Amino acid sequence: GKEEIQQLLKEGEERKEELMALNDEMDGAVKNLQGWLVAAEIQQQQEGENGNNDSSSQSSKVDQIALPVDTHSSQMLQLAAENAAIDDCFYFLDQSLAQKNIPLKVFLEEVRKLSKRQFTVKAHLIKIRDAKASNPFGE
Repeated sequence: GKEEIQQLLKEGEERKEELMALNDEMDGAVKNLQGWLVAAEIQQQQEGENGNNDSSSQSSKVDQIALPVDTHSSQMLQLAAENAAIDDCFYFLDQSLAQKNIPLKVFLEEVRKLSKRQFTVKAHLIKIRDAKASNPFGE
């Protein structure tokens, strides 16, 4: 009777506190998004005033889309670029070996060095991904 009601009241208060914390978290995320929207609108207005319609302007617009929002995103972007660059190196090393421009020993040494670095890069990417997944709002 009375104990069950007290337990239900206690659980209700705990749930209320959890929901209030989640609500505060969502408010922070909404404010963050609103800040982004305002910044994007200001930038769009500035570009419209400048009348930038040439191809270099179009290229810079594409670059602006890929701006990281936080430190983790910045690191992930840099690491993903490094990973792709290492893949490109593997391709060109393979081509050089096939055309007999480099000896096998040099090829193997470089592939070994690059493989170690790529392993580290991928491991770091996974760590950052996991950190971002455990804290999606970056707080």
